[in-house]
Amino acid sequence: MRPLVLFEDHGLENLLPMVYWRSVFELRIGRKIILDRIAQRLGAPVAGIWTRDWIAPVAAQRCGAPANKRITEPTILINGRWMPDAPAEFPAEPCVGRTEDGQIAFIVCDERLGAEIAARDMLTRPREERAVHGLPVHQAPGRVFSFLWELIADLPGILRAEWNAGDAGIHSDLDPDLRIDQPDHFHVGERTRIHRNAVLDTSNGPIFISDDVSIGPFVVVEGPSYIGPGTRINPHAWLHGATAIGPNCRVGGEVCNSVICGYSNKQHHGFLGHAYVGSWVNIGAGATNSNLKNTYGTVRVPINGKEVDSGQRFFGAIIGDHAKIGINAAVPTGAVLGLAASVASTGPIPKFVPSFGWVRGESLLSGDHLRALDVAAEVMARRNVELTDDEVELFLDLGDRARHIES
Repeated sequence: MRPLVLFEDHGLENLLPMVYWRSVFELRIGRKIILDRIAQRLGAPVAGIWTRDWIAPVAAQRCGAPANKRITEPTILINGRWMPDAPAEFPAEPCVGRTEDGQIAFIVCDERLGAEIAARDMLTRPREERAVHGLPVHQAPGRVFSFLWELIADLPGILRAEWNAGDAGIHSDLDPDLRIDQPDHFHVGERTRIHRNAVLDTSNGPIFISDDVSIGPFVVVEGPSYIGPGTRINPHAWLHGATAIGPNCRVGGEVCNSVICGYSNKQHHGFLGHAYVGSWVNIGAGATNSNLKNTYGTVRVPINGKEVDSGQRFFGAIIGDHAKIGINAAVPTGAVLGLAASVASTGPIPKFVPSFGWVRGESLLSGDHLRALDVAAEVMARRNVELTDDEVELFLDLGDRARHIES
């Protein structure tokens, strides 16, 4: 297999604010982040990544692959937003793979073509199209996603499709009184504890529970669901409609059809529905988001200064990394909270809270990214995670960068 190099393209702009603090390849889709998902689907490790210069050092560390290196051998460039739904075949000769709607899914490069293309060419549509001009077109299976709400809408199908018969198995000592109706749709990792009074319902899809998970009494988990390693599900929580929860999260209350990335807390009562939640987020007791308009119409979402019709009847919120939502806050339908946004309001909040912005009562104030960095460092230290020097530099850079993009 020729080396795989994942690339970001101009479409990442529609994935903000979730890709300020992470590369596109680190977005969670179902049980895996994109990098791991593509490597598994294509049956080959990722040899490199092409990303924005300003996030490249951090992305290289997290992805475990060199960033923005020139191609010196036959290589397959893979769009990080591509979601193949069938095995992909890559021709031997240079070509561009396009999905049915014409979006670029992959580029097969030889040494000559690779030498003519650089990571920055993928970040604007005109330069990307010039880079592949004249290449034969190959049909690519699946699609290239454009917005985060697509990942939420597709989450039930994604989680069901990720399951295979070999996943079934129980690798922890569970209470014999715990009822499991369909063990062939159930996975429990090692050192996991599940209270005997929990309800694990696989009638609508499989449930995959990772290692070192704790599930308290009277918890209801309805499949399809994924619960990442080290996560704790608090007593009386209800997870339904499809949920994908990353590693080391703390979850309580009601969660419906949502992705929660790693190290985030929603410990208490309150509703989270059809939402995409970043890492290191804290959602206070009683905080609730709306995922349905009173009119039952499609939800409009503020993306890069303009409202975009999602085409979805159900969509709750995008909550950026390191955001903090205080107790009893009311998050409106289709809201976007930026990187390190902070909310302290017991009533409705604005539909868009900019990165580092502070909501205090009815006021929306500009935040201090230096203070946000101090808070992030303290929060991460509580989980024995330390900011790297490159992450500190990125956080400092994002103070001005996010303000410029979002103004």
